[in-house]
Amino acid sequence: MIIDVAVATICFDGFGDEDFAPTFARIGDLGVRNVEFNTWYPRNLTPTGLDRIAARCADSGLTPVTLQVSPFAAGDGFGDLTREVTRWLWLLEAARRLGVTMIKATGSRRGERGGLNGLIAVLQEIAPLAADAGIRIAIENHFRNVVEFPEDYRQIFTALPGPEIGACLDTGHFAASGVDMITFIDDFHDRIIHIDLKDAAETGTDRFVRFGEGIVDLSSVLGHARARGYAGQLIIELPLIDRSTVIDDLRAGLEVARPYLTADSAGPS
Repeated sequence: MIIDVAVATICFDGFGDEDFAPTFARIGDLGVRNVEFNTWYPRNLTPTGLDRIAARCADSGLTPVTLQVSPFAAGDGFGDLTREVTRWLWLLEAARRLGVTMIKATGSRRGERGGLNGLIAVLQEIAPLAADAGIRIAIENHFRNVVEFPEDYRQIFTALPGPEIGACLDTGHFAASGVDMITFIDDFHDRIIHIDLKDAAETGTDRFVRFGEGIVDLSSVLGHARARGYAGQLIIELPLIDRSTVIDDLRAGLEVARPYLTADSAGPS
């Protein structure tokens, strides 16, 4: 059982199209080698963009471990389904080019076309392709999203029992939604393949705060996940708050994660 740590580019770049420049400029100060790339913008996913990410990682001694991509756009009808499946064909190829074996995405906002059933329809088409490519798809929970509560995951996993589709447990979003994460781990421990670490200010809002300033008991969650056999990445995923304090903000997350790691990717203590 290997538990490793990575940092997401959103921690350095925020939500803007920064071409990952802040990430590559500052991640060396953090001492983490594994990176989750938030590939939300077109230039991130062009062949040239992917080659550039790979080259910059090689030059910096970094390892891409996950691609987080834009949410599933399920829509309605065969036209929307075909467009979304086609997008995922390229995402699988993008992961292959970067040597990444996991792609993470969440669903649409509640009330948008397609909903959870549309997401499941897309997954049923792409799951065999992901399995053939040796790539796993982590479905991330989000506040007020079609993937938010345990019953949403239960519906997904009933339709898709194969190991290529799993859950990303996002601690901040589950806290915002009021989900009992210990019970979730007990119910779905065999399907959790990714864990995002962040703290939430309070239930009922997706406002995320520095580690230790919110309501999430990360030590309890991580201890229980490890006890139930979790193996995979712990992603430090605090969205950028202040560029002047970013390293200290992220080091606080590393200190939370460090006791649960079985691979030394967190750099010197």
